[in-house]
Amino acid sequence: MTTTDDAKACGGCFVPPTENTVVTGHRMAMALSKDRTVLWDQIDYSGDPTEFSWVLPVKPGAILELAHNAFFQTLDAGTSTTVAQPNPNCFGSGDGFGSVVGGGDDTFGCGCASENGAPSAGGNFAGDFNGPGDPPPPPDVQVVSQQTAGPYDVVTLSTDVPGALNTWLDDNGYAVPDEMQPIIDAYVADGFDFIALKLLPGVGVNRMAPVRVITQGASFTLPLRMVAAGTGAQTALSLFVIAEGRYEAANFGNVTVPQQDVLWDFNEQSSNYAELRLEQLQQDDGHVWLTSFAKRGVLLDHLSDPLFTPNMGNANPYVTYSGAGWAANTLADAYLELAAVDGVEEDVLECKMRLNAAAEMNGLVVDNCDDEGNCTPLNDSEISLSDFICGEIDDLGAALLGMHAEDVWVTRLDANLPREALIQDLELTAPMAQDRVENRFVADFDEEKACGPTPSSAALGGRKPARKLPGGLVALCLGGLAVGLMLRRRREQPLGEL
Repeated sequence: MTTTDDAKACGGCFVPPTENTVVTGHRMAMALSKDRTVLWDQIDYSGDPTEFSWVLPVKPGAILELAHNAFFQTLDAGTSTTVAQPNPNCFGSGDGFGSVVGGGDDTFGCGCASENGAPSAGGNFAGDFNGPGDPPPPPDVQVVSQQTAGPYDVVTLSTDVPGALNTWLDDNGYAVPDEMQPIIDAYVADGFDFIALKLLPGVGVNRMAPVRVITQGASFTLPLRMVAAGTGAQTALSLFVIAEGRYEAANFGNVTVPQQDVLWDFNEQSSNYAELRLEQLQQDDGHVWLTSFAKRGVLLDHLSDPLFTPNMGNANPYVTYSGAGWAANTLADAYLELAAVDGVEEDVLECKMRLNAAAEMNGLVVDNCDDEGNCTPLNDSEISLSDFICGEIDDLGAALLGMHAEDVWVTRLDANLPREALIQDLELTAPMAQDRVENRFVADFDEEKACGPTPSSAALGGRKPARKLPGGLVALCLGGLAVGLMLRRRREQPLGEL
């Protein structure tokens, strides 16, 4: 694939230094098709809502829409890592199957800067009138549009004058760090516009409602330079890539956690996955992205559970998801259920039936209906976008539009970048080897530590190496999820914050 546009938004968050105003997390998702790019962004924020401001570099013509919390919850759930405990078959006894006493998920995060101030509708009009009868010169910063989206007041700004946007932001209450001014000017020179957000009066929320930015044209670059505003020595990021294939970093190193190295400690009742993950993230002085999950069909398909074992009292070989009063067989269904739990008043059952029927079809997702509901006929190779939209629950449709539904992958990329790595944007590429990265597996174990020395090894004074369970002998685990979304499972113990 080739890049036809630069990408969108991992925005900068600005605030004067204060002990009580902190951006504690930031997660992103990108949907990449040949015709457009959609970027979801969400900030976790602790502090005074009146001090919140958020600036996103975008290509001209970009549209900002409000997204739903359930979308990130679902992506987090479907890509979190579960490590199951092995059950050693000591000296030929036992059945060799495991029961889950460990599991968990990778953490997300994206250090953004702290923020303050708010945009106003007015621009910064530089210069004086040329004379008493002369009209004023055009503003250095133009307010392209202004709107209200959920809890936000949103303004889109454009300029081609170096330094003008920095001045406008300062004049309108944004505490832009001095080191960010040349970065903003660089985005201006590259032809970017900017979307600035502030919370509406009276809104007090710690987790900002996620937004999505839609830009026409395929785009494979994530502007990380804006993330550097106000960050510390290292910045943790998570990015979910939704596309017709697996993606990875093109201008950073790429690493994974070797599953064969994941060992279970029966004394600690946990694995060494967290330590191995940290070691991988520290490769090349931290200038790497870790692929912790990559799989085709994860959104719409009933996925076989790699931890399913027959004859263990579980008749369902598929991954299932459940919460209080609901259950789902796919992540798309779970997304609808979670959105309903959050209070969206839609007929979720009807939407699930329509969505699941569409998921059985093979074809390109197209928007064949206008705003009045008038729809043009589809051909045999097309699926209507409306089948993936349930009232205002529309993130799934926004992600799949322009893609062949059966070919869509979800890839999870995590990083813990040092500050000096944020001088360049992240460029994505599709690797030649489109290999899956599984997030559900059984840990290996040291047989002698688990069972004690065998008679033969004790006599020889030797030790047996770590042993992997035979193929197909895996633990029964229907995993742990995040933010209230839970997989059906047996006993679990979270990995904890990594």
